[in-house]
Amino acid sequence: MNQSIFRSGRRNRYAAPIGGVFIILCFVGFFTVASFCLDATKDLLDNSKRKQEFETMLLPVVIFDPVPFENPVNIDNASLLQYSIWSTAMGEKRDQYEYDDNNMMIIPASDVEVAAQRLFGSEVKLEHRSFGNLQDSYLYEEEIRSYHVPIITITGFATPKVEEINKVSGDVIELKMGYVPPSTILELDAEGNIGEPEPQKYMIYEMHKNRSGWYLYAVKDLPGATLITGSDAMPPVEMPSEGVSASEIVPEMAGNGGVSLPENSGSSSDDGSSSEGEGESSESGDEDGTASDGEGSSEEDSSSEPPPEMQG
Repeated sequence: MNQSIFRSGRRNRYAAPIGGVFIILCFVGFFTVASFCLDATKDLLDNSKRKQEFETMLLPVVIFDPVPFENPVNIDNASLLQYSIWSTAMGEKRDQYEYDDNNMMIIPASDVEVAAQRLFGSEVKLEHRSFGNLQDSYLYEEEIRSYHVPIITITGFATPKVEEINKVSGDVIELKMGYVPPSTILELDAEGNIGEPEPQKYMIYEMHKNRSGWYLYAVKDLPGATLITGSDAMPPVEMPSEGVSASEIVPEMAGNGGVSLPENSGSSSDDGSSSEGEGESSESGDEDGTASDGEGSSEEDSSSEPPPEMQG
């Protein structure tokens, strides 16, 4: 009997230390889980760093204000090249690129392809060629497989501001992208400080995730104000109506003096005066020959006199 009590007491002697260890581990685990949850909550509530990463990544796309698309394979080749080229020019290797004699940056096509894969995923395929217009030309040189890029042509563009990050599924998120207009002198306060401009347009940028990270999959419309920047900031110009000369629309076409003359004004007035003179002389010649001569001389004097705007 006493032996059984003694054995029972020996078992209870180790139970207290073991229980204490378990209690300590419980407290450690509790504080660890609580700290993890707190950090995760802070990351969810304050994801400014993640927003900034998306803003930097999507800047080469936002500055050109892309039209909505549902899949990057639907983007035209020229736009894909333009977004990818500027993503490369603004990337980490921009200080390593050389310049040609026209001060155009030389960017290898292989770097452009890498930027396209990073921006739009692995499904997009680029067709390397020259594109653009006279003022904004991107020249592709096949011999060196590189682009000559005019780096000083982009001015007055909007910048991205990610307002919200909404999770759609495990590998899909949507960004509420704000388009912030460029600052102007009109935004200076009384002390000369420029306030932070607010976005004037919002779009939805749908991002998908693959092994390499997030990439842009779609751009969707969002009801709200629109922002027009860059070359599109000019007000719409209506086509001239009939009877309006091109020199009245574009003053530079009117000549050095800036005076626009009606087209064929001299020939039309001469023809009209001659026809009127002939008609009047034929009608009044039968009645009075002297009157026809007088009218003819007056017509000649008026036709030979230069228009008022050409005098003095």
